[in-house]
Formats: sequence, structure tokens, C-alpha cells
Amino acid sequence: MDAVGLCRAVDERFAVTGAGTPPWPDPHADRDVHEEEYSRCLDPAKYRILATRAEAWTRALDELGLAISETVAEPAATTIWKRKPDPAVASAVRLRPVRTDALPLVFGFSAMDKIPGTLLTLGAGTPAVQLGTLPDCGCDACDDGSADLLDALDALVLAVVTGELVHIDAGQGREIIHTREGCYSSSDWPDAGPSEEEALAAARTDRSRHRVLRGPAWE
Repeated sequence: MDAVGLCRAVDERFAVTGAGTPPWPDPHADRDVHEEEYSRCLDPAKYRILATRAEAWTRALDELGLAISETVAEPAATTIWKRKPDPAVASAVRLRPVRTDALPLVFGFSAMDKIPGTLLTLGAGTPAVQLGTLPDCGCDACDDGSADLLDALDALVLAVVTGELVHIDAGQGREIIHTREGCYSSSDWPDAGPSEEEALAAARTDRSRHRVLRGPAWE
């Protein structure tokens, strides 16, 4: 199944899992951010939409026969994560691909303002490398609406499932995460030495001097 068909299958299940977590528009589409928005989140519960989208992905990948899902008994254990996740994970689901050489996917769930399931940490591999946590910031000033959040979640999951993920760990917090269609993020990548593009090219051809995480598509 291609990415379009897979997302369609997820959308069908999200109509059920997300019935109680409605989307919302960008509150700043036609106005500037107010100063007081930087220090508050008036409705943290709305971010539960991330957990219900993750549940839709879990159901779709299970029912399509691409993976087997399991609830992780010790969600914050270092046997699950390569490094202890930040924020701390209170519960987690791991999706093990039926294709044994593909990368497992982990959804980790945390609480914002003591509301469970409002922060979502995504990981890949065994043990899992932390790919990102959504939302990046939960304050009202940084809220761009739910569509951008769900797009970011889908992009990370698709990168793992389609085999397009490339994660490069150069140590000391320096990393590159490549997702799909040439999109990637990097943290503290040094100016000296290979550029980010050169580092990605080396990783794809097994010539990298750094730790690289990548795997084949799930089907």
C-alpha cells in the first residue's frame, strides 16, 4: 500500500478514534500573538487529538497486517528507549513490523498539566531513538492549529513505515532526522566537516562514520 492509501486507511479509523477530540483552526491565522499567550495554555486537553491519531495509526497498521501492536509494560525503561525520553513517558505502545528487518515504531504518551495523553513522543528502533515530541511547545502562542500537528505526526510515522527514515547520531546532542520528500531536522550539527546533505548521503550508502538508524519499508 502506498503512502496515500495508508493515510486514507488511517483517516477512516481516525473518524472513530478521534470522534471525541475535535480539530481546531490556527488561532493566529488573522491576528498577531498576544504577549500573555506565551505563558499559558487555556485548553491543554485539546492535544489529546495526538493520542487518538496515534491510536488510528495503530489500528490501521494492525488491521492491514503490517505490524503487531503491544502495550509496553515499562514505558520509560531504557530497554525500550535508547535514552530516557524527555518528557517522561507514562504509557507506551510499540508496533512491531511483520517484516522482521524493519524498524519498530513506539508511541509514548505523557501528560500536559496533569491531563494524560496530551503529549506524544515518537520513537523508532530497538531500543527506540526519540524522533520527536508533539506538541513542541504547548503554550497558546505556539499553537498553529491541529492540522500542522497531525501532519507532523503523520510525516514521522510514514517515514518509519515507508523506510524513508534516516537518523544520524553524531554524539553530544548532534543529530539529523530525515523524514520524507527531502524534509529533515537537525540539532547542533557542526559547521566543520561534512554538511548535513553530505552526512545524509553517506548514511544512505552505509559510508557514515556516525551511528545511523534506518530500515526497509514495512511491506
